[in-house]
Amino acid sequence: MLNFKTPTPPRLAGPCRERGIVMILALIVLVALALAAVALTRSVATSNTIAGNLAFQQATTHSADRGVEAAIAWLETNNGQASSPNGTAAVCAVGSTVLACDQTAQGYIAHRQDPDLTTSPPTAWPAFWASLAAAGNTYTLPAVDNGNTVAYVIQRMCTIAGDATNAANACSSSPQALAGSCAGGSSCNAGGTNLNSASQVYYRITVQVSGPRNTQSLVQTVVAL
Repeated sequence: MLNFKTPTPPRLAGPCRERGIVMILALIVLVALALAAVALTRSVATSNTIAGNLAFQQATTHSADRGVEAAIAWLETNNGQASSPNGTAAVCAVGSTVLACDQTAQGYIAHRQDPDLTTSPPTAWPAFWASLAAAGNTYTLPAVDNGNTVAYVIQRMCTIAGDATNAANACSSSPQALAGSCAGGSSCNAGGTNLNSASQVYYRITVQVSGPRNTQSLVQTVVAL
C-alpha cells in the first residue's frame, strides 16, 4: 500500500513582511510627530514667556516716569529754600539752602557719585544702586504702581556738598548767557544776540523700578534748576 504525502504549499512571506515594515514606519512617523508637537509646544510657551517679560519690562519703564516726576517736584519745592516748606528736608548746616546738604531720607545727595570704573570688571549701575540702597540713600514712593515698586535717588552734579556758588565747589551747570555779549552763549556766532539767562545747576535723577518676575528697570534723567 502506497502512502502519498500531500505537499505543504509554500508560505507567502511577502505580504506578512510588508505588513511588519508598515508597522515600523508608522511607529517612526508617530514618534517624529510627537517630537515635533513637543518642540512646537515648547516654542509657543517660550514665545509667550518672552512676550510677557517684555510687557513687564515696558510697564516698569513707564512706571519710572512717576519716580522722575516725584523727584522733580521735590527739587522744585526745595530749590532755593533755607528750610523745606513741606518739612521733607532738614536745614543745611554747610550751605544757605537745603539742597546744599545731603537729604538721604528723601533720596537726595548734594554731591556726585558714580559707579567705580577702575575695578575689574567695572561696577555696573545695578550693583551701584544696590550700594546706595544699602546705605539708605534712596527714596521709595509710598504707593505701588500696578505692582511695580518705584524708588529714586537725586544727585547734584557737584564735587562736594555746600553752596553751588562756592568757588571751591565744582558743579556741572548750564552756561550763563549775558545779553549783548557772547559770554556763555553761541548765538553771536550766528550773527544774532544771545539771550540773558542765569546759570543753572544740573541734577541727575536715577529711578529704579522693580516689578513682577524679578523685572527691574533703571532710568536716568538730568534736570537743571
